[in-house]
Amino acid sequence: MQEGRGLGDKKINRVNVSLSNRYDTKLKRLAVSCNMKPTSLAALFIELSLDSTELVATLQDRYNVHNAYKVIPLEDYDYASGEIELVLTDKE
Repeated sequence: MQEGRGLGDKKINRVNVSLSNRYDTKLKRLAVSCNMKPTSLAALFIELSLDSTELVATLQDRYNVHNAYKVIPLEDYDYASGEIELVLTDKE
């Protein structure tokens, strides 16, 4: 992950994702349909997923193994953008 300071709203954090050929094809087709680059569409998927309280809860229900790292999505974080904040639960 790359990090920097004072860059305004520039996206500076990188996440590399490996997709199967099948999902790469799906991503490319949808990107063409939406007039977007596949990487931009993948970034949008990640942003929408992290701002979905239902998806965050579902993922934690299925895959969370350490309760100390479970997060609580706060929906009322930013009404204008629709973003939520993910806050760590208190360690017990």
